[in-house]
Amino acid sequence: MAEAAGKEVAAHSHCWAGATGLRQERLAETTLQRWQQIHDLLDAGVGLLDCSRRLGLALNTVKRYARAETPERIQRVPKYRPTLVDPYRDHLRTRRAEDPGVPITQLLGEIRELGYQGSSNLLYRYLNQGRHLDDQTHLSPCRATRLLLTEPQNLTTEQTATRDRLAAACPEITELATLIGSFAALLKPADDNDDRLWEWITRARAMGLSHVHSFTRGLDQDLAAVTAALTLTHHNGRTEGVNTKTKMLKRQTYGRAGFKLLRHRILPA
Repeated sequence: MAEAAGKEVAAHSHCWAGATGLRQERLAETTLQRWQQIHDLLDAGVGLLDCSRRLGLALNTVKRYARAETPERIQRVPKYRPTLVDPYRDHLRTRRAEDPGVPITQLLGEIRELGYQGSSNLLYRYLNQGRHLDDQTHLSPCRATRLLLTEPQNLTTEQTATRDRLAAACPEITELATLIGSFAALLKPADDNDDRLWEWITRARAMGLSHVHSFTRGLDQDLAAVTAALTLTHHNGRTEGVNTKTKMLKRQTYGRAGFKLLRHRILPA
């Protein structure tokens, strides 16, 4: 479920992206051209496999572009990492709003007085990317997904506010947040979870979330095991943990010790 949620959040980046928006580089232009080529062929009645051959693309790539209703569904927000400039974002945004032509060297001197210890190149890049225009720290698809998957009581006040803005970004993300919450409730074993699971699958398939649809098909293929995990209180977690620890001990001594030492290490574990 976490993997499907991550793909859905990334696919709707254009809905919740901040002022930094989507990438507007050469890669974005290539994505737009490729999307247009594939959809022109599909509108002309050409099959997916034939599109793949004509354009020299992998079949899965063609399928991914074919599923996207707009080119923005393919594009992704840039994955910016936290920088030393982030604590001074509000100051930079205020100064740029007051005087759009203020020199960057002057801004550098001002934030140095506030405690900035980074380089001038870092500030230049930060401003050119428009990251000072965001109201909050830049959010990557991975971090956005983590906010949706975390239990609300484990989030800080700021994270809760960010999660609420994210969940209200578009109808699809709102539906995804609802599905995540209801699926998390199923993880606590109960006798009626098998019926609730079917209700969840039916509701998920009624929504326009293609990656979640793929997840539900995976549930169908192993439904007996999934139902047992959601309804029975006992599990094989302890056994799997011992297996994992045994494999770790074996790797640590590989090529340096024999069976006798391995046995002595495993028995106390």
